[in-house]
Amino acid sequence: MTMLHIIDNLLPASTLLDLRDLCDIHGRLKEEHDGDAQFSWRPETGSPRSIHAAAQQAVVDHYLDEALLPLATPFAPQRTGVEWWCNTNNDLDWHIDKDELEGRRSGRFLLPLLSTVFYPHVSCAGGELLVADSPPIENGYQGPLPTFRSVISIPPVVNRLVLFSPGILHRINPFEGERYSVAVNIWEQAPLTTTAAEPPA
Repeated sequence: MTMLHIIDNLLPASTLLDLRDLCDIHGRLKEEHDGDAQFSWRPETGSPRSIHAAAQQAVVDHYLDEALLPLATPFAPQRTGVEWWCNTNNDLDWHIDKDELEGRRSGRFLLPLLSTVFYPHVSCAGGELLVADSPPIENGYQGPLPTFRSVISIPPVVNRLVLFSPGILHRINPFEGERYSVAVNIWEQAPLTTTAAEPPA
């Protein structure tokens, strides 16, 4: 079964501002670190891996524990941790959320249990989340991206959370202006990609 769920007005204004600041910091860190290092890992038990300082990780912990995970747990009860990053004014072509490092190594699509996107700041024309109206791929799939005939268009709205099933093809529509999002993927096992996100020295 494919799931696409939208929740508006999720957070209070102070938490929105904290997440907006997080996205600003993330945008600067991306310029200084390898691509895979932008993906942080927060396990259910053990130490997190992130290039972010403790203050930024605390902002994410608050968002996860107080808002996202209580909503997401019914869809992904068997999680071992979450992978998170920010999209700060960046464009993304058609893709499927997966373990990026494993995908480069083997060509396989190892999928999370659930994908989520939250918008703490939006001031743009365009920038819709486009979701292909096609069946999701299966975990472990190898091959080309699926074809589709139509899309579901979800406008980026401040304080909007979008949750969707694994294996779904999606992209960011081109835009002009500012568009910040916090992406969280929930995993049954840690993706190899997050091994690059070591704590800052």
